[in-house]
Amino acid sequence: MHLDSLRTDGEGFAALYGDASALVGMGAWACDLRTERLSWTPAVFDMFGLPRHKHPERYDTIGMYAEPSRAMLERLRSAAIAKSGTFSLEAQIFRPDGEERWIRVKAATKVQNGHAVTLYGMKEDITVERKRWEQLRRATEFDALTGLAKRAQFQARFLDGIPGSEALASLSALALFDLGNLREINRLWGLAAGDACLVAFARRLLAAYPDAALAARLSGGEFAILLNGDASAKARGTHNLLSSLVDPVLWRGSAIPIHASVGMAFLRQRRNFEAEALYTQAAAALEAAKKKQGHGMRVAAVDFPESARLSSDISASMQIRTNFDNFQLSPRETEVLRHIARGGSTDEIAQAMGVSRHTVRNFIRRMYQKMQVGGRVEATRLAAQHGML
Repeated sequence: MHLDSLRTDGEGFAALYGDASALVGMGAWACDLRTERLSWTPAVFDMFGLPRHKHPERYDTIGMYAEPSRAMLERLRSAAIAKSGTFSLEAQIFRPDGEERWIRVKAATKVQNGHAVTLYGMKEDITVERKRWEQLRRATEFDALTGLAKRAQFQARFLDGIPGSEALASLSALALFDLGNLREINRLWGLAAGDACLVAFARRLLAAYPDAALAARLSGGEFAILLNGDASAKARGTHNLLSSLVDPVLWRGSAIPIHASVGMAFLRQRRNFEAEALYTQAAAALEAAKKKQGHGMRVAAVDFPESARLSSDISASMQIRTNFDNFQLSPRETEVLRHIARGGSTDEIAQAMGVSRHTVRNFIRRMYQKMQVGGRVEATRLAAQHGML
């Protein structure tokens, strides 16, 4: 067919356009707003998994959208009709055969006498594109070996949380685990065996705490579990649960022993708390667990704050802290402390010191641990008592 004939043969051009669009997973659609009657090109039928010979009913097709996508579609559609405007969105649908698809919807309105009479536009199948982005996201956010969240997620979802925020409100405990004999496993059985033990330990953590708010591999053999109320009670009361985490791992005919330690910090009550302070308490408990004798699972737990007297009666703690130098804060930690006393946020401190926010958080955690405090207010009051501010 020559180009000249395409320009004069509208029907032939429309058919060829429809075929070409289908090649890239796109199709045209329209909806008569007076009758709600739909018109689709063949590619749209294929996206929704519907037979081309059957006329699509809007009531049936809207039911194929996942609830969040359906709510968004109806909201954007109503606004576009009311304002004679346009909209676009990416929506999740489930076809009659149960297959999940993602589509990109673009819509505009045809107006007559000042009122929208037709919605029309394009639909594009972006399922493959979404899967690629999901794979990229998982590679960025999740550990490839164990499938647990990476440290970056732990940082974003916990350590960067604002005291009193919804993200922290449901949490009641933090557990830090360390696979203590990982280096020995790697040396005696090889790196593949070490990887197998890491995978096994991660799976056991997920099985032991299926309702955990977050399970993360922080680095090497270090893991973290954020617990909500129910999971926290379970963790506090079941020794057998922790013991099962260190059952030997069967690998190529060998039973590889697992030695691990866990430090747990339990919130005494739901209240505003600083994530860094809770992390510091759990890390201190973990260090205490590592010093215990024996193999298997070594456990240490503290309530946060570690001492009610410490948080309510600073003057008592002053009696055993007569010299601020005993805290052995580095110059940079002292600088961070002074910024905190002036009310600086983590980002503001990082900018003032010319370091990353991650570095600032490391300074804060070490500072809390050295000063044996549970948060910014305590650290500031203690520093003021010693004339450091």
